[in-house]
Amino acid sequence: MVKNVVILILSLALLACLYGGIYSWITADTAQAMQAEHPELEWLRREYNLSDTQFSEIQAKHEAHDIVCRELCRDRIRVQKRLEAIISTQPEASEEFQDALAAWTEERERCRKATILHMYDVSSVMEEDSASRYRERIFSYLIAPGRMPHIGRDGEFHEELIEHAAPDSSVSTTSDDD
Repeated sequence: MVKNVVILILSLALLACLYGGIYSWITADTAQAMQAEHPELEWLRREYNLSDTQFSEIQAKHEAHDIVCRELCRDRIRVQKRLEAIISTQPEASEEFQDALAAWTEERERCRKATILHMYDVSSVMEEDSASRYRERIFSYLIAPGRMPHIGRDGEFHEELIEHAAPDSSVSTTSDDD
């Protein structure tokens, strides 16, 4: 009986060590990426086999775009709050509502344009085959089906589905607390 308990305990210990080793081995790349200066961009380095020079240039472009993106998001939140206030207080689609709606739509389009231009800016650093794959991936994921990254009222990045961005798609308009 004691022998069986010892074998069971040793077997469980061996399995735990084996699990830990396999887990560490499988997640080593991710753990290493998370230790990088810009972990949110490490997937680019790996996916598109970027040189250190290319990666540094993309990091600089990302940091510059982040400033633009945050400003666009602040503007978008400002016009959205105005639109929400008008919608909640006015029973009819007044001229003030029409102006607020136009401003809100314009801000959304400014964000979309900035995202597309950033996509091209980043891809300009890559080898042509990688750049083409990158543009296709980013466009199909973020832009074509109506997805749009943005910074929400909480200051964190979110993604919004925008139906009018892809009117022929079956994507419905939703938003995430912003």
